[in-house]
Amino acid sequence: MKRRSNSRDLILDATEALALDAGASRVTLDAVAERAGVSKGGLLYNFPSKGALLEGLIARLCERFDQAKEAARASSGGGRAAGLKAYVATALATEGSNNTAAGALLAAIANDPKLLRPVREHHRRYVEELAASELPFAQAAVVWLATEGLWLYELLKLSPLVSSQRRQVVKELLRLADGAAGSGGRSAANRGSPPARTRPPSRRHADRGAR
Repeated sequence: MKRRSNSRDLILDATEALALDAGASRVTLDAVAERAGVSKGGLLYNFPSKGALLEGLIARLCERFDQAKEAARASSGGGRAAGLKAYVATALATEGSNNTAAGALLAAIANDPKLLRPVREHHRRYVEELAASELPFAQAAVVWLATEGLWLYELLKLSPLVSSQRRQVVKELLRLADGAAGSGGRSAANRGSPPARTRPPSRRHADRGAR
């Protein structure tokens, strides 16, 4: 089992490198097998199709992100916003698109948008995590969505921010995460205004209405 796991990682490493070096269009089973130094039969044993190969690469990307996020959370010193701040810090750790992420995602999109299923599942689980946390959901979700938006803009090389502006944005996202943690929690955030009390009619109005 360990040997198979090592083979899978070797193949995924080769796929990732090929997508980065030669572009998504060059990610073929033959090219990956050659790059990984394995037989095509060995590749197909681990990944029976190109779709399975790219989906495996995306899934590993999500797993590595979660590992880095948990490491950031563990080293943060705790606090109610520790998880959300770890997400922001991990997603925006480096300026510009993450080359590994860009290569994997673009290769998957070019082949079949349905291969982004691991990303959708990853996001679904994180939204559930936010909803179950003590943070006010809407405030925490705004921070998360802004983080994802900046990450995606940078992945597509669309972000117009210069380095100093980007640092300000990241700092503000972390501040907003702390603000969500200090806002009184879910119960306070979701607590509506008390219903208006209806004043009983005065004796004068009651008598007037009876006339």
